[in-house]
Amino acid sequence: MNLPPGHGDTPNPNANPPAFNLPFIVAAAIGLLFSIHLAAQLMLTPEAYDHFFVQFGYVTLRDQLPAEFRGGEFARYYTLFSHAFLHVGWQHFIFNLAWLAVFGSPVARRYGNIGFIAVFLFGSAVGALAFGAISGSSFVILIGASGAVSAFIGGATRFVFQPVEMYTDEATGEVHVLGRKLASLTDIVKNRRALSFAGFWLALNILFGLVPGIVGISGSVAWQAHLGGYVAGYFMVAWLERRPF
Repeated sequence: MNLPPGHGDTPNPNANPPAFNLPFIVAAAIGLLFSIHLAAQLMLTPEAYDHFFVQFGYVTLRDQLPAEFRGGEFARYYTLFSHAFLHVGWQHFIFNLAWLAVFGSPVARRYGNIGFIAVFLFGSAVGALAFGAISGSSFVILIGASGAVSAFIGGATRFVFQPVEMYTDEATGEVHVLGRKLASLTDIVKNRRALSFAGFWLALNILFGLVPGIVGISGSVAWQAHLGGYVAGYFMVAWLERRPF
């Protein structure tokens, strides 16, 4: 029997959910980010810590003067992704990881390990590029998984607020759970919960820009990367929806 396409995240009513209900890939990502942050905190001197951020963070000025930085031209590309594995403090780390757990989990369940990794990396890169484009040529370093996390938020917004749809087999009368369809922009606007959350998320980013200290960092919050990552995730999941992962 062929079910209608375009649905995912189908629950299994007979499954017993574990007490710790994070998909393996999400737990692995959190473990990796935790290990990197803890090692940097324990092993690096304050001076080495600064060099570490410059080496692996996304530096806006690096595109104009790649020869002035370690890694040269190659660093322009790998830092699009490596910056997402670094954090400036424990509050910053915990804040990002909490959002990653909440919104990365539904994306991982719907699209699998490969889909999760693809959204993480694509959101990191687009978030960094958006940050660089808006920030200009000044010396600013982008650190943190905010772009990737925002990509998960953008992607998950397209289906987590949609109603669970059912399909009845005409031959047998058996009812099947299809899951939630991927919403279009029109669907999101018509869905009060989805629209309210999108408005809340936008307001929260405005607040980040005005009061960066609320997430425990001394510098400004990279709202540009948040917006870039959100848009990246919003469109990325539409591509993943058609891939047989």
